Amino acid sequence: MSKKGFTILELLISLVLVSIVLLLLLRVMMSLEVINHDTTYASDDEIARTELIQNIESDFLENHLNGLQITQNEDQINFSFLMDQEKELVVEKEQITYDGEVYALKSSNASYDLCITYQYQELENDYYLVTFTIPVLIDGVNTTKMDDLQFTYLGLKNEYTHYPSSFSC
Repeated sequence: MSKKGFTILELLISLVLVSIVLLLLLRVMMSLEVINHDTTYASDDEIARTELIQNIESDFLENHLNGLQITQNEDQINFSFLMDQEKELVVEKEQITYDGEVYALKSSNASYDLCITYQYQELENDYYLVTFTIPVLIDGVNTTKMDDLQFTYLGLKNEYTHYPSSFSC
């Protein structure tokens, strides 16, 4: 072995080490890109999302939610809330309409998932809990549950109470 140059084995080992480091950096950069998309969506649509949740949950409390009907077709899901005043929530990929008011997504890479989960749970002393979640997709993927819309209602059963036990796609 000569002291003037590198051997082929030393070159191959250094090439493998550099490749591993580059792959790790690429993976980190890809995860940062996903986080950036989520942050952009969250900042663009957070106010509209919060306003919608407040409107629906305050209507649940003020108008005494007594039941729920869910219908689904290929491009939308309809929730009919049976309250003192009947109200409807329509979920489409680009927007949600509640009580005639449209809540459109401002982020171009965000959309609502039509695979909504709904759950009815009976509790003690004639109480029940209704929870449903509308997932938000960023570039077609639900990367975090933090951006999803989730509505809950805790109610007291009476003779008018009517809920499906669960719903999911």
